[in-house]
Amino acid sequence: MKTISVERQFALGVGGLLAGGIARGAWTRRRGTRDRRADYEVIERPGGGRVEVDAHRPAGARLGVIFSNGLGAPHEEWAWVCAHLPEDVAYLKYHRPGYGLSSRARRTGAPGGGAAEQFTLIDELRDRCLGNLPVVLAGHSLGGYLAAAYAARRPGEGISHVVLVDATTIEDLVRCRGELSDRWTRQHLVMEWLWAGLGLNIARPMSRMREGYPEEIRDAFTAFQARPGSWATALREYREAFSYPAVGRLDVPLHVVTAVNGLADIRAHAESQRSLLELSDRATQHLVDGSDHVQVVSEEVNAKTIAELIVTGGDAA
Repeated sequence: MKTISVERQFALGVGGLLAGGIARGAWTRRRGTRDRRADYEVIERPGGGRVEVDAHRPAGARLGVIFSNGLGAPHEEWAWVCAHLPEDVAYLKYHRPGYGLSSRARRTGAPGGGAAEQFTLIDELRDRCLGNLPVVLAGHSLGGYLAAAYAARRPGEGISHVVLVDATTIEDLVRCRGELSDRWTRQHLVMEWLWAGLGLNIARPMSRMREGYPEEIRDAFTAFQARPGSWATALREYREAFSYPAVGRLDVPLHVVTAVNGLADIRAHAESQRSLLELSDRATQHLVDGSDHVQVVSEEVNAKTIAELIVTGGDAA
């Protein structure tokens, strides 16, 4: 009987793991796409392309909320927050170009043009899904920048207030360009893209981004993160964000929700978050102890706080 060498056995084992991972990844992506098409609406854009939305507008709604997701995160990250909104509050969750069922981003040659395209998309979705309701902008991480920047560029246009959840500042990104944190983020996104292509990010221990959610939301996260396109889009957004313009002043109340723990450089993060208070004359900071950048939105107890700020954080509250 012919004996297979140890080297050959190792190669066969690795090949089997890769083949199994690729097959499992493909199956997970197909299942996730099928579920998304069943659960969410896909809207055709006026200029071409499509966008995936989860819109809820009950009869008699008095307020609407537009949620902007963090870098590389699906709109399901707001699931707990939406679960704690009262019935008379409408909401709109959506996927930016390149994520989920949304078409890839339109090409633009102007520096910072990607931000302008994001604002145009919010305008389109707001008109279609929320109409003339007063609107709250809520954003997490890079989505926080988009929420604040949109509000600053639409003064006097029915925006009630802004809620930023551990928001990213473009000034911090630019200041850290080329440093260890910048290089690590780029490498991390490239590696996530590779793991997704090989199906290896499904078999590894559950991503912390998914923790704290019900099982059906965790499944949606898994399928979303199994798509190499999710990480390619995240890397593109990260690179493009360095050219985004500064936010500008807000003429509405601003609430800055800040995670206190779980950061390598707590002092730098605290200073960055305090700088956001300068965006509005009516700014308030809310510190979330025992939480980090992910848990600040994924843990139900924190989501309740965010929901309360959305409902009560305006001038009329």
